[in-house]
Amino acid sequence: MLEHSREKRAIARRAAALFSPGDTLFIDTGSTTVFFAEELARLSRLTVITNSVAIAQAIVRGGNRAFLIGGEYSEDGSETVGALTVEQVSRFHPAHTVLTVGAIDTDGIMDYVLDEAEIATAMVANSAHLTVLADSSKLGRAGLFQVCLLAEVDRLVTDLQPEDPVAESLRAADIDVIVASAAETAVHAERDRREADRH
Repeated sequence: MLEHSREKRAIARRAAALFSPGDTLFIDTGSTTVFFAEELARLSRLTVITNSVAIAQAIVRGGNRAFLIGGEYSEDGSETVGALTVEQVSRFHPAHTVLTVGAIDTDGIMDYVLDEAEIATAMVANSAHLTVLADSSKLGRAGLFQVCLLAEVDRLVTDLQPEDPVAESLRAADIDVIVASAAETAVHAERDRREADRH
């Protein structure tokens, strides 16, 4: 949660602004998606399906609806994993999937943990639109397990403009690249702190 936390919070805030009350979403496990869920919970009438305990807790604190997918509990990521989790993902068909990933290269979206990659792949297969959240340290890296091809991604929210050859591949796949501003997030965070102090 501490690594690149400023960039991740900026990405989370910018990504949350892309969604509207009433939206339905898969959200996978990760530090960036936990920050995203905290921002997203400011909206209303959301339905979120996730394998992350922290994300489910953040969403329902905002008065929204959360489905926590079952399976083997992994304390490392405070998440459920395994074949049962993947099977349960297939029972849901939300409009959106939001993923945080380990790596993005010219071949696609990748991760380093097989269980997490399998769940993310299942989420992508059972929704209509895919938004990927990834700080710039993930760009141009190769992971062990492929989650999906770049052609399956609709939007990438990151903190810096990607550089070639990744940028060229993103353009070729017609992905909407959205760059979040860490400075803008810092201003919002200070405003939120002042409002909290007043109450």
